[in-house]
Amino acid sequence: MKFDTANDGVLYTASSDGTISSTDLDTGIGSPLLNLNPDGWSGPSTWRMIYGMDLNTEKGLLLVADSFGFLYLLDRRSKERIGQPILIHKKGSKARIWDTRKLDPKSALASLAHGRVVNSGYFSPRSGNKIMTTCQDNRIRVWDYIFGNLESPSREIVHSHDFNRHLTPFKAEWDPKDYSETVAVIGRYISENYNGVALHPIDFIDTSTGKLLAEVMDPDITTISPVNKLHPQDEILATGSSRSIFIWKPKSDIDPTEERTSQKVKEYVYGSGSRKKPNGKHDNSSDDDSDGGGGKSKKAKKTRFTHTAKGKGKSK
Repeated sequence: MKFDTANDGVLYTASSDGTISSTDLDTGIGSPLLNLNPDGWSGPSTWRMIYGMDLNTEKGLLLVADSFGFLYLLDRRSKERIGQPILIHKKGSKARIWDTRKLDPKSALASLAHGRVVNSGYFSPRSGNKIMTTCQDNRIRVWDYIFGNLESPSREIVHSHDFNRHLTPFKAEWDPKDYSETVAVIGRYISENYNGVALHPIDFIDTSTGKLLAEVMDPDITTISPVNKLHPQDEILATGSSRSIFIWKPKSDIDPTEERTSQKVKEYVYGSGSRKKPNGKHDNSSDDDSDGGGGKSKKAKKTRFTHTAKGKGKSK
């Protein structure tokens, strides 16, 4: 998913069925932009899944990468392809850096080694000096400086996201509003028991330390959320789960009864990465209390949020 920074009321979404759409966040109406499988399913040898998408607002281009390693350029205004697809990557365990002025299979500027297949790679949104990748070896890797030593990452963060068997792969995304360029959001695969319900939270992680800052969940959403996008300006989170898109935002100050009358909403808790004790209560203690706190930890704040569902399909 990608918000249009030139028009933040538009959200671009890519699906594993090979389609690109734009959604008006005010109306929830989607418009098709690209379909890589216009003739439908004819076998795995020809079925193209979309694994990556980015937006160049200056040139009005959508850059789309498929499961065969091809890159497509799409004019988001005319909704037409530009030129022929370019083969820039074959399946493997490397992330590559390219000069967009010279996209050629042999012109990569650098190759970043990984343990398994790489799901995604993103430059930090403000300075562009950092790189964050998500790999199927349950690791998030961060390089703090793209002009430094790229042979090994600055940090490797262990996180549960090794699950993309014919599904959309998990991808860690930067928070574009974070000036420190340390906060990332990513869905979690391993489910946990929350009051008797198995949920797959959405995690907020401090990439400078690897610590879990917060987790987002809803008792009615029991499917995984592999795709998550934070709004570039507002406190809004868009989540792709199963065949639905959920829009999350802070709970407004209006009367809850009036809000529920105007639209069907659900609440979730944006809390800390605390663990649950057998009695069902959160344990906010850390495995590593070496921060000088004397073994004491502050009780995490919890803020009430709401979300509304966009698109078709059930959340379960």
